[in-house]
Amino acid sequence: MRAAIGVLPLLMLVGCGEVPQPFRHDGPNLALAPTAARAVLVQRIDESPRATALADAVVRRLLEAEIPATTRSGGGGGWTLAPAAEESAGSIRLRWRLLRADGESASDLIQTLPAEAWKAPSPRLIDGLAAELVGKTIPVLSGTPPAAPAPPPPQVPTVRVVPPSDLPGDGNTALGGALRRLLEKSGFKPVEGDAPADFVVRSQATVTPAPGGQETLTMVWIVGGADGAEVGRVSQQGAVPKGRLAGSWGSLAADIAAGGVEGIDELLRAAKRK
Repeated sequence: MRAAIGVLPLLMLVGCGEVPQPFRHDGPNLALAPTAARAVLVQRIDESPRATALADAVVRRLLEAEIPATTRSGGGGGWTLAPAAEESAGSIRLRWRLLRADGESASDLIQTLPAEAWKAPSPRLIDGLAAELVGKTIPVLSGTPPAAPAPPPPQVPTVRVVPPSDLPGDGNTALGGALRRLLEKSGFKPVEGDAPADFVVRSQATVTPAPGGQETLTMVWIVGGADGAEVGRVSQQGAVPKGRLAGSWGSLAADIAAGGVEGIDELLRAAKRK
């Protein structure tokens, strides 16, 4: 339940100009912040200026989140943030215990930073520590569990395509490149050179004479795992005009790769499920 904050009536003085306000204070009063059932008393680690600055920053962040908070001893409500600092191996561990009114610990939060940085912490560091602490404390104060961390993105299987080496014309380069592009569109990540990969695709190609001024191209795609064991094979065969393969393959490479990638994709996904 949000605490109600009383507001003093404002006296309007007409025709007298601006009223001097020598004791005006902009921003929340960190020592006299309102209290409520869920108000938080933020204790200091020690009496040093850095500890005071950190406690004040935590209170400020809590107030911005509409949670009553104070650094005034005895002015808290249902909660206390009790800090302690431990130094070891060049680092400082700031331990924050969030205590209920009965002294029972509700959560235990640890912040670690270099000891050198804690000697003279910058305002940015102070505010960052406060923001992190309050962000992790709010779910406990509000009684709602913290959001579950987002699941890691699914791992994309990697595939190394060994370029063909026995095709005429520019077939070796054109067909290998077309196959890599289509595998990437299918959700796999091609890797270059001899980089390790989850799967390796090799090929065997033969070109034989065919009747009617044609040639028959036979492609066999061999899919293997990272350990070198063969997963399966995909075969393609088709006739092309004689001499068509001797020059630039152009769209022919894309057509052949599209036919081959259908079977390769099935083999890769089946192997991934095992």
